[in-house]
Amino acid sequence: MFGRPIKEINAEYQAEDTSLPSILTLVRETCVNAGLARKDVSAVILAIEEGASNIIRHAYLYEKGVIRIRIIIFKKRIVFSLMDNGRSFQPDGTGKLDLKKLVESSRKGGLGFYMINKIMDSVEYLSSPGLNELRMTKMISRQPEWARLFLGRMFTLRVKFSLYTFLIMLTIIAGAYIFIETRTATTVREHLNDIVGSLSKTVADQAARHIINRRSDVEFDELVISYIEANPEIIKIVLTNADNVILADSRDIRNLRKQYEPPRNVDMSQIGVPQKLAGDPDATDYLISNITERDETIGHVYMWYTSRQLDAVISAERHKAILLMIIGLALGIGGIYLLSNYFVSPIVRITQRVRRFSAGDIETELPLEGVEEFFEISKALNEMMSRLRRDRDNIVERERLAKEIEVASQIQKTLLPGKLPDIPGLQLHAFYRAAYHIGGDLYDIFEIDKEHYCLLVADVSGKGIPASLVMSMLRTVIRIVARNRRSAHEILVSVNDYIMDDIPPGIFITIFLGVYNVAKGRMNFVSAGHNPLIFCNCDKKKTQLINPKGPPLGVMYKPNSFAQKLREQEVSIKNGDVLFVYSDGITESMNRSGHKYGLDRLVEYFNVQIANNSLKPPEEISADVLADIDRHAGAADQNDDITFIVVTSAAKKKPPLGTETVGS
Repeated sequence: MFGRPIKEINAEYQAEDTSLPSILTLVRETCVNAGLARKDVSAVILAIEEGASNIIRHAYLYEKGVIRIRIIIFKKRIVFSLMDNGRSFQPDGTGKLDLKKLVESSRKGGLGFYMINKIMDSVEYLSSPGLNELRMTKMISRQPEWARLFLGRMFTLRVKFSLYTFLIMLTIIAGAYIFIETRTATTVREHLNDIVGSLSKTVADQAARHIINRRSDVEFDELVISYIEANPEIIKIVLTNADNVILADSRDIRNLRKQYEPPRNVDMSQIGVPQKLAGDPDATDYLISNITERDETIGHVYMWYTSRQLDAVISAERHKAILLMIIGLALGIGGIYLLSNYFVSPIVRITQRVRRFSAGDIETELPLEGVEEFFEISKALNEMMSRLRRDRDNIVERERLAKEIEVASQIQKTLLPGKLPDIPGLQLHAFYRAAYHIGGDLYDIFEIDKEHYCLLVADVSGKGIPASLVMSMLRTVIRIVARNRRSAHEILVSVNDYIMDDIPPGIFITIFLGVYNVAKGRMNFVSAGHNPLIFCNCDKKKTQLINPKGPPLGVMYKPNSFAQKLREQEVSIKNGDVLFVYSDGITESMNRSGHKYGLDRLVEYFNVQIANNSLKPPEEISADVLADIDRHAGAADQNDDITFIVVTSAAKKKPPLGTETVGS
């Protein structure tokens, strides 16, 4: 499918933490040489580091050994294999890691393998007596060669400057030429039509006198012949009386006294309006004028005329203009190229010196020379090199941290639900926006079984990587613990017991967690120090704040103290009801004056909706709330993560017997 491998690399290291830098250096160089994108290189390094660390610390927990790495590069993928002879992570020998089992068994590497699975395109764990292999595949996304050439490596700066300037000049000149030529042709044609129209009226006036005075046929013929000879653009003139009987024909005297037959495709009702002729080899235009006397039509003038002579003159002038334009552009190209030497040559010299800097020479400074602009550029570059010399000891560490944050942010986004489940009778919409690259909020909605669904919003204290790691661990643990459980209280107590020993000191978690029963249309829920649930009761036409007591997760309590303090409540969700679960990033959103958005303003939104009897679908509620938050914050930076879930009931069903109204 992928063809033969391009290259294979094999290496062996002692299974010790001190070997990790050498392993990662090998991986980094291989990925870069293979053409992997920079962000993918950082992600792969993070995955390999996690995999190798787990092997070193767990496969060889009770003994020393070696870890072998094999990298096979194909055209479209890279396959990394970490091999060891220690303990297997999966004793049953299956090819796919059971991530839930690893986490459930309380192995420290479980969450690490979960992260590896998110980074790599495929992960396999092959285990046999005496040999284990963690095989990871990453697809290569390369930029086509033609694209790199097109983006600027084919030509020098001087050539590109000349070419782009020429194209701009050509576009301007060609546009101006087309505009002027079009306007000129239109004006000339309109002028011709005006002249012919005036001649036609003059002929009509003279013909009117001839008709009134009953002139002879010879005089009518002399009238039209005189105008034909005096005006070369007129091809033919025909005079008729009111009954369209021909009085004069400039081309054929034999048509006298015959009924006039107009050319094909001519509208006889268009008096005084020029018309185009089709099929006439001599004339191109046609004009009809009335012969009138005291507002009475006593005849007609039919005039054929052509613009070919005028077109020939315009064409000749056009050719001259094009020739002059070509000559001007040719001279312009030479001038542009010479001008580019003046402007580009100093930049080229500065570029060459900058390349020496990029090659590692950050000691030699640029000479301060040239015009003022280049003088300032050289001065600025020298100052930059001075700062680089001062900061180079910290650059590598900062870059590593930035890459880790970037990868952590990408991983965190993959932990949020890509698609919300379809829960019968409910409509859902969720939103998450981190205040920084990495946030500490979490929302999740997942199926426990066909009749029960879990819904949660959590807020980890603090921000950054520690909070995101705790959030990742919390999500995985909740999904595992919630399996086959129906009580929110029972789930959260088990989760707290599970993560208590793994949460770093000083970090705690507030969480709202509910379990929805599809058959009963009821949700039992707990709040571990979280914000109160906003419940819009359609029957009572009021908004309730429901906040059962409960301490945060991760705080050291006496045995069973957390379970005793955590209170569970239940609410019946009927048609038209709305539940809004959120983090404090909404209520604590501040504007530039330091004023918080506040819970009252959030509740007021739902009160207005209930008062107007117009509760909206969850997507519209989300859009309204976000718009109101953004209006309040204005230009101020977001100071905390914003997370919420909107739940509305759409099914029309009777509430089950024994339903009680939940107080706040």
